[in-house]
Amino acid sequence: MAFHTLPSLEELIISGYSQRLNPATGNIRDDYLFSARVRRSVFAKINFHNLKDVDPVIALERFDLVRKMSKTGIFHPIEPLT
Repeated sequence: MAFHTLPSLEELIISGYSQRLNPATGNIRDDYLFSARVRRSVFAKINFHNLKDVDPVIALERFDLVRKMSKTGIFHPIEPLT
């Protein structure tokens, strides 16, 4: 949406988080699970007419990506890009 709305935008940072229980305090905290620097030129190569065949895990790896994920798909908290 950002690339469509802002034609001169060449790069953006996206980050995803989950609200999880902090076992030390019993409070909910925001744990960032991934963060990516997305360049328009790379993003534009995704075939949006065939999203059923796009693997989101592999697609994110095409960008500058920060994440800690186990081989079984468990995400661990990270420091997001700024």
